[in-house]
Amino acid sequence: MFDRIIWISGMPRSGTNWLAQIMASNPMVRLKLCPLFSYEFKNAMDLDSSPAQWAEFFTKVYQTPSEYMDQDYLRRDGLAPLFLEREPNPSVLAIKSNRFHHLSRSILEKHPGVTFVGIVRHPCATIHSWLTNPLEFPADCHPRQQWRDGACRKTGPGEFWGFDDWKKVTAMFLDLAQRFPQRFLLVRYESIVFDAQGQIKQLFERLGLGWPAQTRRFLKESQSTHNPHKRAVHKNPAVATRWKTEMDPGMVKTILDELRGTPLECFLGRENQ
Repeated sequence: MFDRIIWISGMPRSGTNWLAQIMASNPMVRLKLCPLFSYEFKNAMDLDSSPAQWAEFFTKVYQTPSEYMDQDYLRRDGLAPLFLEREPNPSVLAIKSNRFHHLSRSILEKHPGVTFVGIVRHPCATIHSWLTNPLEFPADCHPRQQWRDGACRKTGPGEFWGFDDWKKVTAMFLDLAQRFPQRFLLVRYESIVFDAQGQIKQLFERLGLGWPAQTRRFLKESQSTHNPHKRAVHKNPAVATRWKTEMDPGMVKTILDELRGTPLECFLGRENQ
């Protein structure tokens, strides 16, 4: 049975899937994809859930086999790796979620065994990746009408899409990292892209996960090959900067102008500040 929990959190298209697979490459980790969006535990927890209910929820998530939570469908299509080196009963439960951000502080307050890893990607890259992804952005919607509030994707509780939500979630991450410095770890997607080995080794050390060979191999493989499928985790590092030449210049200007001079400016990169 597990003795601690790592909750990987970030906006959609911010690198949560890649970071989750990096985490899953560690033999002592069992990864589950967004349980509160799964068939088995759909919307099972909310702000009123008690510490005891959260503890029971995590135990059930760890024990429940699931096509969705275990990402079997992605592995069958070659979009997620199969890690053969695995402890029979991993001591760490990792949960990946880019939904239900409004529950983050409540979880931290009610369950001391949870450590969050919040990943933040440059806002232009995040929004561009969403708008150009046919699996995530509805074909009958117009990007210029949706890029800010993301209303076209908000079909249920826990949905966060668009630039306004990027600002809200990222500001919350900064606040939680300050309130819970040992239990809310903040990482930048771009930093991992351009120094994967160094950044992940440092993160794993902070999480007490060691530095296994399987993780080192996966990091190299995930960046040395490229799968164009939007759900694939093997990507050329160049995808991190595609927005600079492909995104609507008006959107870019608006985003950069709104963030300059604010606490969120630190996520723009030096050249955009």
